[in-house]
Amino acid sequence: MRAIWSGVIQFGMVALPVRLHGATEEHAVRLHEIHALDGSRVEHRRFCRAEGREIPYEEVGRGFAMPDGSVVPLTEADLARLPLPTKHTCEVLGFVPGADIDPISFARPYYAGPAGPGAERPYALLVRLPKMP
Repeated sequence: MRAIWSGVIQFGMVALPVRLHGATEEHAVRLHEIHALDGSRVEHRRFCRAEGREIPYEEVGRGFAMPDGSVVPLTEADLARLPLPTKHTCEVLGFVPGADIDPISFARPYYAGPAGPGAERPYALLVRLPKMP
């Protein structure tokens, strides 16, 4: 199964590389958007307002809207340099009894596993931590 996130779980001085996987799959019925009057499919196009033409996906970028209404273009390199300290690290601050967790938190379960052969031994330590009563 493909990981949906990979990063580090950190507790104390231990940093454990992990991969996060979805524990369940949803099998929802996929519906198409249609024009209600004639039943034809609806298209979603990338349209440049300034040039008045449809543009290919390769020409689509991202931008940040400023308070004055102007837009600052951002490249993939700009996005990678954003200061997101928790982007790939999850710090464990403590453990709580399972009864204290709101059941709504279990609506979308995940499981974490070691991220490669070198992470198996430290991952086993995390699994063996004492259980809360």
